[in-house]
Amino acid sequence: MSKNYLFPLLLLVFAQGLLGQNKKQPVVSTIENVTVFLNGGQVTRIAKTSLPAGKMELVFKDISPNIDRQSIQVKGDGAFTILSVVHQLNHLEEQVRRKEITELENEKSQQLEARNVQHSMLAVHQQVKAMLEKNQSVGGANTGVSTAELRLAVEYQRQQMTDVLLKQLETNKNIARIDSTVQKISKQLTALHQRKDLATSEILVTVTAKAATSASFELSYFVKDAGWFASYDLRVKDVSSPIDLSLKANVFQSSGEDWKEVKLTLSNGDPTLSGVARELPPWYLRYGYVAPTAYQGGQGAGGIPEVSGIVVDQTGEPLIGATVLLKGSSIGTITDMDGKYLIKIPPTPSALVVSYLGYNSQEIPVNSKVQNVVMNDASVLLKEVVVIQSKKLDVSGSRSDATSYFIDGVRVSGNLPPKQTIELVNKELYQPTTVNFEIEMPYTILNDSKTYAVDIKSETIPASYEYFATPKLDENAFLTAHITDWQDLDLLDGEVNLFFEGGYLGKSLLGTRNSSDTLDISLGMDKGIIVKRTRLKDFSSQQFIGSNKTERRAFEITVRNNKQQPVNLTIIDQFPIPTDREMSVEDLEYGGATLDKDTQKLTWKLALAPRDERKLELRYAVKYPKKKVLILE
Repeated sequence: MSKNYLFPLLLLVFAQGLLGQNKKQPVVSTIENVTVFLNGGQVTRIAKTSLPAGKMELVFKDISPNIDRQSIQVKGDGAFTILSVVHQLNHLEEQVRRKEITELENEKSQQLEARNVQHSMLAVHQQVKAMLEKNQSVGGANTGVSTAELRLAVEYQRQQMTDVLLKQLETNKNIARIDSTVQKISKQLTALHQRKDLATSEILVTVTAKAATSASFELSYFVKDAGWFASYDLRVKDVSSPIDLSLKANVFQSSGEDWKEVKLTLSNGDPTLSGVARELPPWYLRYGYVAPTAYQGGQGAGGIPEVSGIVVDQTGEPLIGATVLLKGSSIGTITDMDGKYLIKIPPTPSALVVSYLGYNSQEIPVNSKVQNVVMNDASVLLKEVVVIQSKKLDVSGSRSDATSYFIDGVRVSGNLPPKQTIELVNKELYQPTTVNFEIEMPYTILNDSKTYAVDIKSETIPASYEYFATPKLDENAFLTAHITDWQDLDLLDGEVNLFFEGGYLGKSLLGTRNSSDTLDISLGMDKGIIVKRTRLKDFSSQQFIGSNKTERRAFEITVRNNKQQPVNLTIIDQFPIPTDREMSVEDLEYGGATLDKDTQKLTWKLALAPRDERKLELRYAVKYPKKKVLILE
């Protein structure tokens, strides 16, 4: 072929290639509402634009890079057809960092520059001081000076040296003040969770239209690094008043996009039990075994009641505001300015999930009262993927050519019936939740992993109250509130800030899983109820008869109501249970108590008037072979 014809042919092929490429059109979308789950959130964006005739690729920018690509759904309204949906990262356009972070960085730079100036001034003062010290001699070696001249020279030297030393002192104070400010700014920047990977992502939607038309879009997708946990403020005036209960949600997210003035829906699909009562297990006698008591630090069936620790990065720097959640529940907390946390733990087996912006989440089993966590940097590597989602077909009904469509991921060729919409929905990833709270007021939840308190509701709830004590484990009386018909309140598991009789008592847990008709809420210990368990030595003894040994034990439990109101008090204790045919437990005495023969638990139900005091006794004898070792208390 002649070269004269080859060049025009190449130009024609290149031009056809350009014409074959999709035209790109950026589309501005805004986040309208977000459904926040205990782990993750469903974001819904809306957008409007105008489409020309033909094929067009719409670019929805500034999307979170942490989305679940398979969850993307795109719905369109208009006379056009959605052909495909593509998700990709955009490293060229970084996420817009918050103004607060930028201002803090600028302030830190200014402070560091000011510190350099102060260090320079300090060096100048040091040089002046050195010069003054070197020039302390007055007159030459062979020249004397008068008394007046000496006095003037000494006074001058004193003034100059005093001035230099005062300037050094002031400069050192300025340096210390600047260092303190820089340290505070650095901690605040850490608290704002600046992350190294600031890439955004884009959703590319390819559409085609027969003619120019207006179009509306709704995009939804699931984002990671978001969630919420519940907390309560519970106030009780006295044991004759109802409960004032306020439920709050602690919402956090580090998805890579700010949620500004959005409609929030908080969802919880699987609340778990979160109780605080320490159960007294059956006491089986075993040779050489020491039964756990309060003095020996026994935990009982309740296991570990709370876990504390510190969350740091790989350099040992504390991470401020890291989220610590009890897996599968709405119980959680965040780390303080020193990276420390404290979380209440229910008696069921559980694990902690620790997360922080820019770091890999960690799941750790609850197996110790103190659990420190070292977080590792996260690396985000997402590949471009084509996601075929909800398709809105041409509603005009006119179709002159055969086109390929995707239905549930399967390509279908041919004309489609006119004037109908085909909804193509991906696999449902999240089941409907049992509790939904639609928040009426718009909220702003920024991309900083901070927790934002969202008020859900406040209730005044009738309740009855009862004190509970297990003096063998803990010589404190714990107040419990009993709530009936609680199922209609839509309560979740969560930590409770307790306020009783005008004072703050501490934290407790509210759990719903194993509650039946009555919900019990532990309100913590009350020092107004005195409980004391004492071993009566005069009635405790050892006796040897033949090949057996008999040990007798007697205990006195003293309770006193120092409050101004009458109270109901339940006391729990127990007898041991033999585990060997050569053992026997005899001569049981437990005046006024109810005995459970299976567990050998004793229960006293007492109604105590103000300033009332009661004494309870239990006695028993254990017989076993004298060659064996059996530790009773």
